[in-house]
Amino acid sequence: MSKMFRSWIVIVLTNFAFVESAIVVPRINNGNGYQLEPSKDGYVLSIRHPDGTSWREETVKEIAPGELEVKGTLNQAFEGQGGNLVVIYEAGRNGYVAKYTYDGTGKPTPPPIFPFFLSPKFLMSAAG
Repeated sequence: MSKMFRSWIVIVLTNFAFVESAIVVPRINNGNGYQLEPSKDGYVLSIRHPDGTSWREETVKEIAPGELEVKGTLNQAFEGQGGNLVVIYEAGRNGYVAKYTYDGTGKPTPPPIFPFFLSPKFLMSAAG
């Protein structure tokens, strides 16, 4: 190998070692309540329901090369029950943490869950 080629390899490897990693995110802002805004070390995501009652905002930052920190808020209105759910979450070095509050006059009702039964013939055919 020539000296010039070896020098070139050393320069390229050194450049990769000292270059900061970057998160590449496109800038999106449409009229439907969806916005994605890149920043120097991450991005901000904002999603808003067209009626303005519910929204979500999330910030993602690269705190070290290859290590991300996510912080966000989710605000969900329950108009039928007269309530509002707010979830604040964070994920990063310390794992995932979420806190929530529910304010409202009524208790939220979960959607109905219909029992789902499988016949013995179906189970036998699925087993082979």
